[in-house]
Amino acid sequence: MTAIILLLCISLVWGDEYRGCFKSPAANPDLPSLVSSRITDPTECIEQCRSRDYMFAGLQNGQRCYCGSKFGRHGLSDACNIPCNPDASKFCGGQEDISIYSTGQIGPSRPRAIQVIPQSPDSLLITWQPPDIPNGNIVSYRLSAVAIETHAYNSLPPIESEIQGGTSNSTILRGLQAGTKYNISIFASNTQGTSKPAYATGWTSIGPPDKPSTPEILSINNTTITVLLSEGSSENGPVSAYQVVVVEPGTIPPVGSDVMYLNHEKSYQEGLGYYVTAEFDASDFHNYKKFVVGDGRLIGGYYNVPLKTEPLTPQIGLVIVSKAQGEVQYAYSNFTGGIQQLRSNESYETDSTVVVILRMGIILLGSLLIISILIYYLVRRHHEKAHIIKLPEQQELTLQGPMYEVDNMGYIPEDVPERVNHYQELKNKVWSIPQNNLSIDNTTLRRGRFGTVHSATVQKDDKTFSVVVHTIADRSLKPSEKQAMLRELDVCIKASTMKHLAGLVGTCETSDTLYVVLEMPPQILKYVLLSGRSEIVFPVDQILPIGSAIASALLYLENYKITHTHLCARSIGITNDWVPKVMGHGIAKYVLEDIKYARWRAIECFNSKKKHQPGVVWAFGVLLWEMLSMGGTPYSNLTFDSEVEEAVEQGIRLPQLPDTPDPLYEVMLSCWQVDPEERPTFDELARLSTLSICPITAFTEPYIPELELN
Repeated sequence: MTAIILLLCISLVWGDEYRGCFKSPAANPDLPSLVSSRITDPTECIEQCRSRDYMFAGLQNGQRCYCGSKFGRHGLSDACNIPCNPDASKFCGGQEDISIYSTGQIGPSRPRAIQVIPQSPDSLLITWQPPDIPNGNIVSYRLSAVAIETHAYNSLPPIESEIQGGTSNSTILRGLQAGTKYNISIFASNTQGTSKPAYATGWTSIGPPDKPSTPEILSINNTTITVLLSEGSSENGPVSAYQVVVVEPGTIPPVGSDVMYLNHEKSYQEGLGYYVTAEFDASDFHNYKKFVVGDGRLIGGYYNVPLKTEPLTPQIGLVIVSKAQGEVQYAYSNFTGGIQQLRSNESYETDSTVVVILRMGIILLGSLLIISILIYYLVRRHHEKAHIIKLPEQQELTLQGPMYEVDNMGYIPEDVPERVNHYQELKNKVWSIPQNNLSIDNTTLRRGRFGTVHSATVQKDDKTFSVVVHTIADRSLKPSEKQAMLRELDVCIKASTMKHLAGLVGTCETSDTLYVVLEMPPQILKYVLLSGRSEIVFPVDQILPIGSAIASALLYLENYKITHTHLCARSIGITNDWVPKVMGHGIAKYVLEDIKYARWRAIECFNSKKKHQPGVVWAFGVLLWEMLSMGGTPYSNLTFDSEVEEAVEQGIRLPQLPDTPDPLYEVMLSCWQVDPEERPTFDELARLSTLSICPITAFTEPYIPELELN
């Protein structure tokens, strides 16, 4: 009775927060969760427990803060005799006793583990786990969906849903907008109150774009049709790309949001009579608004094959392509009706005799022009042959263009005259690393052309990071080797400022050794891909952005007239946030593993040492295949390099993998065209990320390291 009277008196003094003094054995505390052993103020302990959604807080032994949603298991106590700090008029428990306070929390904690799964363009499946601190019985859940990114033309109202029953853990939200990112809030309610919201975001599936306008024919000749295209729109997802399609006379093609046309070659093989002749990004629409169908160019990986407009004119259509979250939707325009849709809307009548005369005149003038060009070509060729002067067989070749030279003690070729301007430019670009800032591992990773390669660490701006070092015994090199080394070093210097290139960090010199220090990304793409086959999940949605970034880096090298000779997954570094770094250009090629490169070599390079950008494009296509196969070995069914070369020369290409979409495989095939001129440029390949990709569900291509490494 005394304890109860004491409890009532203290409650009147301290207010409704204080619930009393209760027994709390050290081995089995009255409140289960110890949050701190250093809190001496009841207000601070209450705040800590409230932030964790507990209903009650307790202080024991003057400084141990406990939280829970039930108390009094061991009964009341009158031994809470340790004064609180800073207010000594209050008591904060005892050795085996706890002072209990209400936190004001009445509702449960937040729901947990929310997942948002697209069901359709207008619905999302939401799943969750119940609160881990119910503070009573859960009776219902309330969900709210608010659009935070959308392609809709008008603002979207929130969508709300009430789910009765504490055992519920999923629902389908309907009435949503297609191609929209929603912020999902979930509230849990018990018999006393409602929790704070738990959040998750998710996209609805995209829907088909708006139907585009029919292309307007401007002119027609024997092999081309010029049309005027109208820009499209969509409130069900992004307008990602446009396709121009051709329908042969007499063909009725299918249309639909999930219908995808093939390129001309595949369409011809399957006898379809309709095909995609070009594809371009939505951002490039202004460049293709007036479009010439049949001009023979490669546009977006599709061959714009010349037309046959006689005796009947093919029909032309425009397709809007919408791509997002691995989904693709199409919208097809009506097809042109032939020559009747010329831009002039005026009716016209042309006398047939005049048409015949005009055609004959055009043919005659064209024939004369062709004959003139042929005669000019033959005369010029004969003139050039007559003036060829054969060089003496022993004439010495000389290096073309300036060569950067380095003076610092260790690596100036003594037989090369110094050019002060190039030396100064080099000195301004290269960091001369102090010896005490560089720590080199004695273990040799591999042997390069000019010396050994080691791992190392370098200090810069009070930070230490891993690098790779090429050690060059400069005084032991022949003059020709010194010149070659400087040329390779110059390549690294020129390319050292690009984000997606593993650049030159700097150089360090002693009296007889030059240390070339190169950036070393923490991971190699090949091994990251192989890890994705087992314990580590490789984010498939990063494949196309990585490929696009690699193409940008190769375009940067091309602008400096640098040809990468060892492009493959082993020559790509990856940072911890999935930024690719192209390695192996210039002197850095000797840092790479000893690769059997025939499986990446272009067909025209098999029997020669030819190095050109179309050959790099071929290797880029193989690199894409490596990524999509999660590190598979190209042509793993062929053991010898000679077998690979023979198969490629016979027209065999790497297969389309089960999860590779057709448009993406078309890009890869375009990289492997026999004619180097027909392969895409790196400027085009840098837009690779605009394509879509499917989840990779199976690894069908084996990895056989002995076929890739010497």
